[in-house]
Amino acid sequence: MSIDNPLRRVDRSLATSADPPSLPRAPRRWTRLHAALIVGFLVLLPLPLAAAFGWFGLNPVQAERTAPVGSLAHELLSGFPDNALTVEIAAAPGASPPPASVSLLWNRMNETLQKGSIRFVSERIALPSAAWTTDALFSVEQSVRQYWPGLGQMALFYLCVPGSYAVDPGVLGLAFRGSSIAVFADTIATTAGGGDPAPITSTVLIHEFGHELGLVGLVGNAPNEDPSHPGHSTDPSDVMYYAVETTAGLGGLLGGAAPPTQFDAADLSDLQTVRNTPIALELIPPIVLAVCWVGALIALVAFWRAGRKARTLAASLTA
Repeated sequence: MSIDNPLRRVDRSLATSADPPSLPRAPRRWTRLHAALIVGFLVLLPLPLAAAFGWFGLNPVQAERTAPVGSLAHELLSGFPDNALTVEIAAAPGASPPPASVSLLWNRMNETLQKGSIRFVSERIALPSAAWTTDALFSVEQSVRQYWPGLGQMALFYLCVPGSYAVDPGVLGLAFRGSSIAVFADTIATTAGGGDPAPITSTVLIHEFGHELGLVGLVGNAPNEDPSHPGHSTDPSDVMYYAVETTAGLGGLLGGAAPPTQFDAADLSDLQTVRNTPIALELIPPIVLAVCWVGALIALVAFWRAGRKARTLAASLTA
């Protein structure tokens, strides 16, 4: 049996008590590089998103491609931030709208829009007579359109083509994007039956313009919307009546009378509803921008607080 030496035990305890105390480990800190990378990422993130989706006028063609009918109604109706409107009419030979129809469209625009100026730009384009799909129409639009909606500029585009609509050959006109309208000149001429196409063309130009304004019920609620024909009015004397869009409907509506070209009182009331109704496509870009920049600000504050805490801890350990 071994006997423990008490002196050795004392010496061991003294040696142990003399060891320096272990220092608490300082928390891991952000470096300036970390902060710069995170803040820079959040600040710049809206740029590629804007380029991909066409926000803030960075990619107007892509923005138009994804803009449903009525989604630009606020930009059309309001004088802020774009107080001017450019109406571009691209037409194949023989498909140009009559001057009287363009003049009447200008009148309706001045009656409904809060723009300081509205100008019309016309151009001739070579197109074959065809059965047009919306994709084919937009492909032509991409190649010939000069004015697109963007920051400080609002534009509306009419593409007047020979031929007909592939989905329904009786369709006279079609609003197919947020600021894009097709007019099927041959179908209008057939409906006119050899007579003056101006009255029917006027109705088509104004009717499709009304859809771009969010009528009827495309934006907000419209008491005068026809449940059997969504997006259209219940009033046969209203330019937004469903029958004015097709050869068959317009033929049954007219009965020898001129087609309607006037927005009725219910339409004008609907436009006030449109002005007061938020449109999701307008809200997404500023929300994303705000989230990213607020996130960048939070990251800066967190970096500053972490640095301050680290400096305080370092000072307390060296005191």
